[in-house]
Amino acid sequence: MGTIEKYGRFIEDENCFEIFAEPPRKWRNILYNSWGGEEYYSEATHIGDGMSRYRDSLGNTLNVIAYDAKYLYIRDDETGTVFNPAGMPVACDVKNRKIRIYPSKTEISSECLDLRVSARYFVPAGECAEIWTLSLENLSDRARKISVFAYAAFPLNGSDHEQRSFRSDRYSEIIEDCSGVMIVNRAMGVPIRKKHGFLCALQHFRAANGNRDDFTRADYSLASPKILWGWNADNKAGYFWDVAAIVQTSFSIPAKGRERNDFIAGPCESREDVKKLLARLDAAEIDRLEKEQLDCELRRSSAFHVSTGKENADRDALINIFAKKQIYSYLIDKGGVRDNLQNDNGLVLFDPPTARKNILKCLSVQKADGSSLHSWRPLNRKQYSDKPAWCLQTIPWYIKETGDFSILDEELPFFESTETATVMEHMRRAFRHLSKDTGKRGLCLQHFADWNDALEPSAKTGERESIMVSQQLCAGLLELEELALRLDDRALAEEVREKHSEMSRKINEVAWDGRWYQRTICEDGHPLGSERNEDAKIFLNTQSWAVIGGIADKKRLLECMESVDKYLTKPEGYAICDPPCRKFDERIGRFTTVMPYSTENGGCYNHAAGFKAVADCMLGRAERAWETFVKVCPDNPELPVEISATEPFSFTNHYSRVQSCRGRGGYAWRTGTASWFTVALIEWIFGARRHYDGLLISPCLSSSVKKARLLRTCKGDLFDIEIDNSSGRCVGAAEIFVDGAKISGNLIPSSKKGAKRTVKVLI
Repeated sequence: MGTIEKYGRFIEDENCFEIFAEPPRKWRNILYNSWGGEEYYSEATHIGDGMSRYRDSLGNTLNVIAYDAKYLYIRDDETGTVFNPAGMPVACDVKNRKIRIYPSKTEISSECLDLRVSARYFVPAGECAEIWTLSLENLSDRARKISVFAYAAFPLNGSDHEQRSFRSDRYSEIIEDCSGVMIVNRAMGVPIRKKHGFLCALQHFRAANGNRDDFTRADYSLASPKILWGWNADNKAGYFWDVAAIVQTSFSIPAKGRERNDFIAGPCESREDVKKLLARLDAAEIDRLEKEQLDCELRRSSAFHVSTGKENADRDALINIFAKKQIYSYLIDKGGVRDNLQNDNGLVLFDPPTARKNILKCLSVQKADGSSLHSWRPLNRKQYSDKPAWCLQTIPWYIKETGDFSILDEELPFFESTETATVMEHMRRAFRHLSKDTGKRGLCLQHFADWNDALEPSAKTGERESIMVSQQLCAGLLELEELALRLDDRALAEEVREKHSEMSRKINEVAWDGRWYQRTICEDGHPLGSERNEDAKIFLNTQSWAVIGGIADKKRLLECMESVDKYLTKPEGYAICDPPCRKFDERIGRFTTVMPYSTENGGCYNHAAGFKAVADCMLGRAERAWETFVKVCPDNPELPVEISATEPFSFTNHYSRVQSCRGRGGYAWRTGTASWFTVALIEWIFGARRHYDGLLISPCLSSSVKKARLLRTCKGDLFDIEIDNSSGRCVGAAEIFVDGAKISGNLIPSSKKGAKRTVKVLI
């Protein structure tokens, strides 16, 4: 294990992570409402601040609250002492600080000046707003006079649904009838109805202020606001750069008594909009909404549960408590075809209805020729070559998980076309487009970029073919062939089988480099990911997808994965390429300008490692698959949390190999890493894999894990699976017992009755 216990602990019984020591950097929790319409996405860090963003149903985006710009302050009005629930930003020590991160909320509690305070931050499922509840208990034997100050800065800039930026022109209004401040955005041409911001109190309102410079001193520091010198809100407004919202409440707490303050913040269309929201809310309703959000997260969380032993307790808790939240939250404020379809492979394990809706939404931005947009929220028309490939994998995987073949008959439009077609026809057009959209070597053209966004061309790059997308096409063709046979469409099955054979042959002819597969090939023959390159000789993704796409015999596939072991396995994780590009190459483009050893240019890119873990299992490489899972989790023993600084309750996108910040994690929460590693663990390492006829059992478990248990739903059945690996064989199922009876083979048919099945697996 790493050093998680130095900073906090998972508490599975209470479905949370508790922080009890100051972490190496801000640790964030992500809070959100519901996917699919108007979406509100907010952060609540371990000290209570964090940005917030609103996106309307078209994809127009408004930055509501700025980074590092929202805090609650408590002041003893008799002594003038000020503190925050987390003990910062004001430099006033608090005692017994406890910070709990839940899927549904963040809670911070502490004691100071004989006051016990607790701050709760959450976003209601049905509202575009965030709620901060501050509860106070007077521990002393005398009455206390207290003021609470809620502060937030509202930038109110953003971008429209096609990513064109807009600025704001702000002034503040004190809205005493709403007990707060409204930040008015008077800029013309803002495409969002809710273009204004507000911060209001529900109880004990005293006064407000709309001017940051009235609240702070000349250094603008939120660690030393004027309230330390007795300042009170005076109902003055502000304009432009110095606009902020400050809401002051004042009240008395009797000896041993309690009081509560609720603050509401968010975007709004008008003052009447705020009034209507506040009219719906009181303390009891706020508590009900928080319970509703908690219940929603618990329903998602109950869909699967893993146990791999005490020594892996933190990794198990990451999957059991937070992975579902991370996968679901990735949809909020995100509308990318590649991103969402990949995410659906994990989402369907615990929320099939949302996965179905999301798949259909992704297909609605497919063009009639089978190509696809990059994203729809916001709209990005650039042609990334990997986009059509993902539906070929995700839709069959959705059907295998749910048994819902009816999705194939759904009639959907093509983007900016009057033509409509079934989902099955959308899939046909996707694979036919990819099969024809090829370069002179017969491999799929890369266009603007493929899965690796940094493979963006320069002005002189020229036409380039993507080996990875060609391999992804092969993987999709395998899935489509199996689906076609299920539908008794022999002609389609034969067509895709021939395409798979043809594309595999071409990849092996032109992209095999002797020990691994190249990454791209320029029109003039210049490769990337070849022994011939000075830099970026080998890439991770083309080795993993060679396996997933089934493009060669096992001997060659093992050889390319052994090259991954030799050249790409690092103490920090798995390098996306090695060595990185260290100088600009106009034949490759932007990729060669990314800082060497970081992110897509030689960094340990965890999302890509998810593909590798699946490929390892497909080849029976149980130890390598488990090693990959362990290296990517935040409790990596070679990369402990005190080095990575990443949240223990979130998968992170990458680990840096840059010497000055070696091992630092980057881009937590918003990454496809969570979905791919959830799938890799449950379906490939545990081997409880979705299948058209039920659940396929084929473990690939490390010898270090002697016993494992998995609770997992599939097609409505609940499977309680115990895996015995004490034999040390690690791969495959020697014997399977279902409800006490030994079965032949390794497929457990679906009951179609929502049954509970007890399964014992001997490896």
